[in-house]
Amino acid sequence: MPSSLDLLNGHQSRKLAEDRYPFDGFESWTRSRKIKSINSVVKPNMPNLRDLRTLRSLKHRNFRLLLEGALISSSGDFMQNVAQSWLVWHVSNSPVAIGVIAFFDTLPRLLVGAVGGAIADRFDRRRVLMITQTAAMIQAIIYWLLVQFEVIELWHIAVLAFFLGIVNTINQTSRQSLVNSLVPKEELLNAIGLQSSVFNFSKILGPSAGGLIIASVGIAGCFLVNAISFVFLLFNLYLMELPPWEKRKDEQNMWADVKEGFSYLLSNRRLLYIVGLSYVIATFGAPYNRFVPIFATNVLHVGASGFGLLMSAPGVGATVAALVLASVNKLRVGVRSICFSSLGFAVSLALFAFSHNFVLSFLFLAMIGFCQISGRALSNTAIQTATPDNLLGRVLSLFFMDRGLWSLGSMLIGASGAAIGMDWTFAICGAVCAITAMTLLIVSRRYRAELARQRVDLSAITQQSDL
Repeated sequence: MPSSLDLLNGHQSRKLAEDRYPFDGFESWTRSRKIKSINSVVKPNMPNLRDLRTLRSLKHRNFRLLLEGALISSSGDFMQNVAQSWLVWHVSNSPVAIGVIAFFDTLPRLLVGAVGGAIADRFDRRRVLMITQTAAMIQAIIYWLLVQFEVIELWHIAVLAFFLGIVNTINQTSRQSLVNSLVPKEELLNAIGLQSSVFNFSKILGPSAGGLIIASVGIAGCFLVNAISFVFLLFNLYLMELPPWEKRKDEQNMWADVKEGFSYLLSNRRLLYIVGLSYVIATFGAPYNRFVPIFATNVLHVGASGFGLLMSAPGVGATVAALVLASVNKLRVGVRSICFSSLGFAVSLALFAFSHNFVLSFLFLAMIGFCQISGRALSNTAIQTATPDNLLGRVLSLFFMDRGLWSLGSMLIGASGAAIGMDWTFAICGAVCAITAMTLLIVSRRYRAELARQRVDLSAITQQSDL
């Protein structure tokens, strides 16, 4: 066998020959192919894309299958959301109706949020995902048939939205829990960041495609495409190679578990501040996307394609934020950084409220998405860092239940928009979020100062006792 040195010398001699006779046709091409083969022996392979630090979780096949299927399925979900908002607005021409449908869409977060966590812990999570995805596909098919044959009514939309809200509540908890078994623990945060990036990228792809489909073939096409998109995730879930599911031996009372998690949250002031701020933003800020159709038609005067672009703008900002957070090495996660993200969200929301330029509105919506996902990810990280493992699921479930408040917020924003206009309503909502974040900053600073004084006093007492 030739040594590496012999191969290298052979490579150098062939390189000199190529420099002298660079146009030898097929013979020169053959020599170059051999040289590439030799280089692969002498030189190490170039790093694969999955070896990059930001994408290192993709080397795990099962996680990659989940991410690929989730990208297509989530894009279909957001496409259907765009179609539903556009459909409600054109059927009712009422901001209140948009708020009522949003209420039925997010109410299940409050009603079955804890039940969804219990289901994810008690049953095979992949099987639960396959059942929920099949149910969502059936819902999309029913939606498509009702719209295609022009028999859709407002109460149909409310019932279908409520049903899908139940399905998505169980689906989200099971999907987040499944990630833990697909990647090692040291790569879990990277996997969550990538999953968030894919989810937010689908906010770009789904609404943009939805606007084009509405403009070209009509609203019904969005529901049909969404129904087809579930096939890809179901197929990828089937391809996963997972160990057999082991049923949990201890069967604890579910309501006692929820009570214990709630008691722990109340006893931890720092976590209580974070969850409380998320509840305020969920009520007064997060439902803004339900009312973008009003700004698209009445303020910016754009059609379905422009509306789809506007709805994709928050996804652009959110994707950038998720990738930045997944790539950063060290970041101090605390109440201060969460509050600054919330302030950016509030200011961007107020600026969007009074924008009459399409480009500026797109940029403001992108900033809203960037600040919202930053605050969300930082809050999630802070809770996971400070909560014991045996209470983590229950505390996170209380944090995730803030999405159930979107229903209440949607109704409040819709009623206020009908009374004083959507621009002033958005401005007031931004002010409420900003005041809450500023108040939390001040209270948190005083709390830290109080803890510092207590530590100093304790140190002084200890020194005196030693003397």
